[in-house]
Amino acid sequence: MKYLVLSDIHGDRNYLNRVLAEVPDIKNIIFLGDGLSEMLDVKRQNPEYNITAVTGNCDFLKDVPSQEILNINGCRVLVCHGDGYYVKMGLLPIKKACRELKADVALFGHTHRPYYEYDNGLYLFNPGSVTISPATLTTCYGIVDFSGNRPVFEHREIDVLKRD
Repeated sequence: MKYLVLSDIHGDRNYLNRVLAEVPDIKNIIFLGDGLSEMLDVKRQNPEYNITAVTGNCDFLKDVPSQEILNINGCRVLVCHGDGYYVKMGLLPIKKACRELKADVALFGHTHRPYYEYDNGLYLFNPGSVTISPATLTTCYGIVDFSGNRPVFEHREIDVLKRD
């Protein structure tokens, strides 16, 4: 079971639409915050998508949680934006929270930088930013495949020079 993992859209519907067009076969989406209104629009316009979304520090909808724990094919997955764990300053707080929550996977955004780490039974994955990141001058997203006995993580960049 593959999941499209997105974060930090920040109003850039052009790149969001390009991502969705690049992976039309993936209907499960995990959104990690900062662009919640765009994701809710996608959900309204495309009821075939199964979207799990959390708020980021730039989202202001109160009826959407800031984090969730999902159970996907035997994996406990912490889904959050990352700002509450100060991920821009380091990953120790989110790792500690995952250990306390007995999570196998942490999916987070906020830094606008793609990231992957495996640490003693814990997978940490940041898909990067759908909008162009000043930090990396890239725009990217993630795919996580939970089909096997361990999750498989992939970062994909969007070609920012390509014209629609």
